Amino acid sequence: MLISHQWLCSLLDLDGPAPDADALATILTGLGLEVEAMHRHGAGVEAILVAEIRGKAPHPQAGKLTVVELFDGERTLSVCCGASNLPPVGGKVALAPIGARLPGGLEIAPRELRGVASQGMICSETELEIGVDGDGILILPDEFPAGARLHTLVPGMVDTVLELGVTPNRPDALGHIGVARDVVAYLSSRPGGRAALKLPPAPAVMAPQDPQLVSIAAPDRCGRYLGYAISGVKVGPSPLWLRVRLHRLGLRPISNLVDITNLVLMEFGQPLHAFDRSKLAEGRVVVRRAHHEEGLRTLDGTDRALAQDDLVIADADDAQALAGVMGGAASAVSAGTTELLLEAAWFAPPGIRVSARRHALATDASYRYERGVDHGAGLERAALRALALIAELAHGRCIAQAEALGARPPRPVIDLRPARAEALLGVAVPTLEALAIFRGLEIEVDVDGLSDRGPTERDAAETILLADPETPNRSPRWSPSWRCVAPTHRPDLQREADLIDELMRHHGLDHVPARFCVPREARPAASADAMSVRGDLLSDGLREAGLQEIVSLAFVAEEKLLHFSDSHDGVPEDRFVRVANPMRGAGVMRTKLVPGLLDALVHNTARHGRPVRLFELGRVYAWPRGQVDPVGFPAGFPVGTRAVDVQLPHERTLAGLLLHAGGRAHADPRVLTGAVAHAIGRLGHRLHLSHGTGTHAAPTVSWLHPGAQIRLAVASVSGPVDIGVAGELHPELIAAWGLPDGLRVAYAEIDLAALPTAAVAKAREIPRFPATSRDLSLEIPITLPAAAVLTALRSAAAVLPAPGEDPVRLQAGEDIELLEDYRGAGVPEGHRALLLRLHYAAAGRSVTDAEVSPLHAAIVEQACLALRARAPSVRPR
Repeated sequence: MLISHQWLCSLLDLDGPAPDADALATILTGLGLEVEAMHRHGAGVEAILVAEIRGKAPHPQAGKLTVVELFDGERTLSVCCGASNLPPVGGKVALAPIGARLPGGLEIAPRELRGVASQGMICSETELEIGVDGDGILILPDEFPAGARLHTLVPGMVDTVLELGVTPNRPDALGHIGVARDVVAYLSSRPGGRAALKLPPAPAVMAPQDPQLVSIAAPDRCGRYLGYAISGVKVGPSPLWLRVRLHRLGLRPISNLVDITNLVLMEFGQPLHAFDRSKLAEGRVVVRRAHHEEGLRTLDGTDRALAQDDLVIADADDAQALAGVMGGAASAVSAGTTELLLEAAWFAPPGIRVSARRHALATDASYRYERGVDHGAGLERAALRALALIAELAHGRCIAQAEALGARPPRPVIDLRPARAEALLGVAVPTLEALAIFRGLEIEVDVDGLSDRGPTERDAAETILLADPETPNRSPRWSPSWRCVAPTHRPDLQREADLIDELMRHHGLDHVPARFCVPREARPAASADAMSVRGDLLSDGLREAGLQEIVSLAFVAEEKLLHFSDSHDGVPEDRFVRVANPMRGAGVMRTKLVPGLLDALVHNTARHGRPVRLFELGRVYAWPRGQVDPVGFPAGFPVGTRAVDVQLPHERTLAGLLLHAGGRAHADPRVLTGAVAHAIGRLGHRLHLSHGTGTHAAPTVSWLHPGAQIRLAVASVSGPVDIGVAGELHPELIAAWGLPDGLRVAYAEIDLAALPTAAVAKAREIPRFPATSRDLSLEIPITLPAAAVLTALRSAAAVLPAPGEDPVRLQAGEDIELLEDYRGAGVPEGHRALLLRLHYAAAGRSVTDAEVSPLHAAIVEQACLALRARAPSVRPR
């Protein structure tokens, strides 16, 4: 919202000088209307003078130039001018004398144009930066005195425009008067301060009532509609002060009628609309919903198909405007307009918001209507202000008026407890200051204790209270509550807390004393949610492993989830959680994280060929088995959190990891399992890879490549626990997302709820005696997992007898290392060679080769016998 400092100050009635732009910016920011930027205008225009044309003649050497004799109030100057719109002798123009510097940086100096001296420059609007008309010079009103400084006659030429960040709950601050009201409340509540709001003149209209002029057929959508019939209008350009004022706020002047409605919009925050009444059937309007298949051409020239829920302003036959959003071209004001119907209305905000979004229109009017405009006295003041300006600038005369009423929100009556305000704010706002704030904001206050008295006695008591500086802040006459009535221009004031917020805004956060607060008793720290802590640690580990975290939408298109519904770990269609208002076709809550990660992969591969290493931590959703998507709760359903929870979908927290090597390179799933091993190490677990944790191999996951997938497990007290799966995404899934054929993408998924609580790590003594190691090279089939080899070696070491008091064993914690997985020359086809290192140690002594060698040979022989039961071709190399 752009606010003119000069305009705002003209609305303040103060004893002393008005605050300058910087002071005003500080006040507004402290009031919650943050000043995001300040634009200073008019540098150099202070030197521009009003000059009267005393004579003009063609230039003797240049046919396109005119030599103009100008009187600047003291002397007559000769100026050469090339403009074609010079006024006749006696007309007034804007003169930049010698030495002046224009806003664009041009410095005026004496010049000689083809033998004729030019002692200044006649300026245009664009050269003074007060308008967009640069086709000719600026012609001033005849009543401007020659020699006067132009900026003293045209408000806004020298000005500072404040750019405010207005929050959606403050529609009253979308106009200069609303912002000025806040400033008045602030200044009047300061010690010794006196300020009042100075409203622009808006005399009452004496035109007769005409009930036929306006009618409302949709009273639930239009709460109040004021209509005024005006005749004798003369459309023309606006005066200079009006054009400058609108230009400073970024609005383009069009004509006096349009500019008047824009001026009132920026002054009161109240949108108005002017219809050419001669183009309205029967000269009247009706507020109604659009008819079936009704259309409207709006002012932007677009033909729009209206929905039956759209609110329109129609004449006796057709729709003439999309209510609260944009007017229609058929009844637009033109240069030949002489009859007007002026609209000032209040429309229900939700309906305006829906219509504006439906038709992709964002106008100054809809921006205000959808937040809520004043439906009380402010609406009438705005209409009367526009009528006064139309009479003054367009010579229009109001010949009839009408008011139609619908459903309007009532003015909230709020009980404010001063004790509650003090408890909530932590500081007591003095009574005098609180009353001054509320009166500045036009909040009606009825203080208990005075309300029982007669009007005269009550007014006298309140006057004494406000005028006497010796009156204590808390008077015994006040009872513990004030009854307050919110004004119609503040729809955000609904609760006691809202009034307390107003007190704090104007009292000032900088006036809250700093206090060291110590609780009366020690409070235990809130324990963190175990799942959140587990997720944070896992995310940290995955980031350390070089993956980037993403957050995708929990809504997914149903066809994307069908790829996973037939898998043994998938969710069937009947358990999908469908949303009632799907977003862009994404109508189902996700059951897997894969779709979001694949969408991110598609987005990245379409833009670069670099590696993509992503992970996401998020929830997936499904209805419990046997429960169908319910529609609300049955009658008599028990109230309570637990009773409601059983009716909600089941939620699981998963971690999904995706790796793409970049370009046409193939991703290695083992890199991904390495990242998983590092991440769960942050949780105190060691990763185990297996084909299942039970006696039988786990079924394959249908959406992973059948020959490249592995189960992820960790150890627990009761044995290995399955926590997820890793592998290569199925080629059909890659094709379904439109990725290139043959692209190999690695993926892993972890179920956070399946992760057991890790045992508390216990420190052990650092070994005092060194260990010794033996390398082992085993030739095994490719289909035999390396995890099975490690398990067989550890099992063999566990069952072999350990003679002596301090026997030699595999070293605890660092027993076996997998050094290499070789597949190449020297290894039969379909096989690979694993290079492992086994570490041996004793607890309290050094070990010898004579002890280690037979133990190592026995372990290898026993392990190979166990492995040959699954793969007969296993042999040491």
